[in-house]
Amino acid sequence: MPNSLQLVFVASSVVSFTSTAALVNYFFPGYLFPSNINFDYLLELVGRKPVPPATFLEQIQMSLSESLKELFTFNGPSDLLQADKMLLMAFTGVVAVAIVGWMSTKQRKPVLDPKEYADYPLVEKVVISPNTALYRFGLPRPDDILGVPIGQHITVAAEIGGKIVARSYTPTSSDDDKGHFDLVIKTYEQGNISKFVGNLKIGQTIKVKGPKGQFRYAPNMASHINMLAGGTGITPMYQIITHILYSPASTDNTKIHLIYANQAKEDILLKLELDELAARHKGRFDVHYVLERPGEGWTGGVGYVTKDMIKQKMAGYEEGVKTLMCGPPPMINAMKKNLVDLGFPPAQTISKADDAVFAF
Repeated sequence: MPNSLQLVFVASSVVSFTSTAALVNYFFPGYLFPSNINFDYLLELVGRKPVPPATFLEQIQMSLSESLKELFTFNGPSDLLQADKMLLMAFTGVVAVAIVGWMSTKQRKPVLDPKEYADYPLVEKVVISPNTALYRFGLPRPDDILGVPIGQHITVAAEIGGKIVARSYTPTSSDDDKGHFDLVIKTYEQGNISKFVGNLKIGQTIKVKGPKGQFRYAPNMASHINMLAGGTGITPMYQIITHILYSPASTDNTKIHLIYANQAKEDILLKLELDELAARHKGRFDVHYVLERPGEGWTGGVGYVTKDMIKQKMAGYEEGVKTLMCGPPPMINAMKKNLVDLGFPPAQTISKADDAVFAF
């Protein structure tokens, strides 16, 4: 079955050919079409006088049949030199290609609804660690986009124990990824949604609605962005990091400083991706890892994130510096105190997008 672009190409070819042919024939009777075809019917159709439907259709059918036969029938090499045929065919092709190109770059309307849940099937699962995986969910059509603004998140829900349970997650994919969206989820023994997703089989669905959230990233909203993340709190940070770094520096020259805390090395999510980004974007992005239980040979930070670490690895507070935090509540509470001690404004109970210190 032809896809949408193929149908558009055929339709645009017919429309561009017939419209051009009609105009040429009107101003130069007999140049393209047999002289006995009366194109006055087209003018009569738009207001001069009524035209019997059957008669009009017969005239159009005859005109198209004769002109297509004449245009695409070649009797020998000399036919290739006929300017009228070559010009019309070239014009038709250009218009068709232009329309197809425009359709191929046009994005669909985002599929998310902020009020109503919709079901999305699991299409792929990539295990990252013993208790963490990347889950890829399919959208209805291959060129669909999820529609989550950078810095916002979605609500994932499931019926567990006879009631609907919901939790917020930030996709690690973006609207540049068409036809699917990705969630990196760590499964906790006491976690309802994380266990539900962890047990999903390919083809089974989750309920999603959104987007939501107080924060929405805009290019150059800050000269420096400090990020304090713990565990799965890396996901909103990763979404913002990739968006900034994949934009040309001329468009967004924000510098990013990330401190990422975990219990052990195997708990570090997206480490390969983060290290690659740091290597490719030196001067724009740096990352410092901190582990509670470092293994042999660990060269990063050890223990908890301290004031000294923040002072050494991050931009100090001044106009144009924003600090983002996401992680377990005990960590966030400790970071709020550390930041105040370092001269940062106190974080609000409910963070707003323009706050200098924002907690997801």
